[in-house]
Amino acid sequence: MAWKTTKAESFFLLTVQSYETVRLTVIHFTIRPHILSPRSKSPLDLTSHVIRQSIYPIAYGGCSDIWKCTLKQDSQSREVAVKSIRPHILGDDEMHTKWKLRQELKVWVPLKHENILPLLGVATGFGRFTALVCPWMDNGTLTSYIEHNRERLLLRDRLELLRDSAAGLFYLHSHSIVHGDFTGYNILVSASGRAQLADFGSSTINVESMETSYWSSSTNSPGTPRWMAPEILTTHDDESSTWVPTEQSDMYSFGSVMLQVCSGEVPYANLQRDAQVLLALYQGRCWGDHGAKRPSAEEALDFLQGELSLL
Repeated sequence: MAWKTTKAESFFLLTVQSYETVRLTVIHFTIRPHILSPRSKSPLDLTSHVIRQSIYPIAYGGCSDIWKCTLKQDSQSREVAVKSIRPHILGDDEMHTKWKLRQELKVWVPLKHENILPLLGVATGFGRFTALVCPWMDNGTLTSYIEHNRERLLLRDRLELLRDSAAGLFYLHSHSIVHGDFTGYNILVSASGRAQLADFGSSTINVESMETSYWSSSTNSPGTPRWMAPEILTTHDDESSTWVPTEQSDMYSFGSVMLQVCSGEVPYANLQRDAQVLLALYQGRCWGDHGAKRPSAEEALDFLQGELSLL
């Protein structure tokens, strides 16, 4: 007897089959030309100032390894994270990858905001490609911070985390930058409990490694589908038409982060696999006009600051 699939199952299969086309065309950043100006300041080469604290990386991302190091500079030392891109994820076109990495650095270097993870510089010797050096964030990602402090966080603590996240996102949007991968894993928390946005400087690298970002199959580290806007699943008659992240899709993801911070659980916590989340997004059909009615990052920031003023 022939196997019959439901409409929802057929849609999901179509989505997976078209993945190879989507993953190579979706971009994680939309920027104005002036952001990539040749006048942008070059990142500092910190190779001679960075000392590894271990032989092996302390953490592994979807397309990178994270090393915990000590940065010794100007008679001072501080702990830093060194993000090394994993070569086999990026493919064999080394020249193209290096060119994209240079463009990403031009995007990240000019960003200066208290709720944006700063890029301290770059370093070599951690892999085939130039590694990125950032401050070490003691509390890790927002997701892990919420998991470990779920019962201890007060309402003010939660609102301040969301206020910081909204402020960082508003800063990006005010510079015409769309984050495109706004999740609890791409928000880091400092020792003082302040939130900073991260993983926006490697946008074009993430495009090439989308199978470990939007399409993560890990049940222990839920992938981006749990936070992503449902319009990414929209199909078009024109096969050349692809979904591009927008400020509105960022705001849907911000709403998912709000749910996570307030509830203490990742979105769709009852679903173990990302494939189940994708199917739930399709079946929900809450797509509407793809975000036209969603609040802006500025409006979200104003709302959170107002709520904090009442406490």
